[in-house]
Amino acid sequence: MNTYRYVLEPLAVPDLGGAELVRVAARTGYDFVSIFAHVASAELPLDPSVRDPEARDAMRAAMAETGIGLMNLECFNLLPSVEPDSFAPALEYGADLGARTATAIVWENPDIDDACAKFRRLCDMAAEHDIRVNLEFFATARSLPSIVEVAEFLRRAGRRNSGIVLDVLHLMRTSGGLEGLATVDPELIGSVQLSDGMLVPPADIGAEMLSRMLPGAGEFPLREIVGRCPAGLPLGLEAADLALIGKVPPEERALAMRQAAGRIFD
Repeated sequence: MNTYRYVLEPLAVPDLGGAELVRVAARTGYDFVSIFAHVASAELPLDPSVRDPEARDAMRAAMAETGIGLMNLECFNLLPSVEPDSFAPALEYGADLGARTATAIVWENPDIDDACAKFRRLCDMAAEHDIRVNLEFFATARSLPSIVEVAEFLRRAGRRNSGIVLDVLHLMRTSGGLEGLATVDPELIGSVQLSDGMLVPPADIGAEMLSRMLPGAGEFPLREIVGRCPAGLPLGLEAADLALIGKVPPEERALAMRQAAGRIFD
């Protein structure tokens, strides 16, 4: 019997946060939540618990009551203009609540030397809190759009507490799916995010990122992909469909993802 643990990813339920995110995760069968702890863009607002002490205390109490853990801190964007020291408050917040990982992105920084220096600094700061920093590649990114390029970036950065965010949508759209994954040491995979899609990509991949299929509803080889990840790695569920916000309650959406994943992995 498989014993996978599940993470409720914030992009799938951006209309939840803080203690309510934790309680919804508990009621719908998850083991962890991840949150937006650092502003990567205006479209991805901070979780209310990051800046509001009362909201943080409420989240801490909900975690203690439910047993839900904090997995990941989204999202540290290594922009040309960013100062890595600005990441410190988010990392300290994560350490306070027991976060295990953080996500970095190189979305639109063409200066790889600059991005690498900032990534090293972020990793060093995170290491002080025993947090692993995983770098995510994106199908629509201007820099590092594939898993092979991210793996080379990590080799160059040379930080032991670093890894890769394996979002299966981006793997399938830019990295050759299972063939691309086979080129990378499995131990580099520090986080996995599951959704589904058709093998033939749509005309607008950017739109697909925000209207993803539930696991099992498409054609991605999800079992095989997860089988090539490190044993015991929690499965992040990120079947984000922003068109459903305001139409389908977030708890129903969280439950639908968990049930869909369970039909494959439980």
